[in-house]
Amino acid sequence: MKNNRTNNYTKWAITAFILFLAADGMAQIPPAGKYNTTNYPEDRKAIALLSMAKDSAQHLNDDYIAVGPEGKISYGVESWKKGFADKGATFKSVKVVPGTLILRIYNGDAAVKNMVLDVVFSTPKGDLSITVIRTEVYIKQNGKWYFVGGQGTKSLNEEELKELEKKSLNKN
Repeated sequence: MKNNRTNNYTKWAITAFILFLAADGMAQIPPAGKYNTTNYPEDRKAIALLSMAKDSAQHLNDDYIAVGPEGKISYGVESWKKGFADKGATFKSVKVVPGTLILRIYNGDAAVKNMVLDVVFSTPKGDLSITVIRTEVYIKQNGKWYFVGGQGTKSLNEEELKELEKKSLNKN
């Protein structure tokens, strides 16, 4: 009997947590004026340019760790690129959702960028469109900025959230 109560409690706790995340997830635009987004203006420009770089010079000695929206961890730039190549996927477009980009710079040598992205991949099966909530980490060494970490979380629509809730409840 106690085990049933524990399982029921776990199911309800997971459901409440998922619903909390869903409610919180609907507010995607950061509060105006909450974060300092103007300090270190020259560094902001350098990071913006770095974000557009297409070569490996943006990474520090392959000291890069990425976590994709599917949860796959890539240790190093080549590992990250290989994950796409293995699936035959390429980026078709990546667009920042207006009003969602926040770049915070700390002490002029560390930075964290958060944003929501609409991403389209070209795959052998056709285009795949997803919305990703993304965090990127940058460090500055010897006067140069480097991209050292990225993590994307796939944003779920209401139907996907309900399906996740159903799966979570059925597991326990």
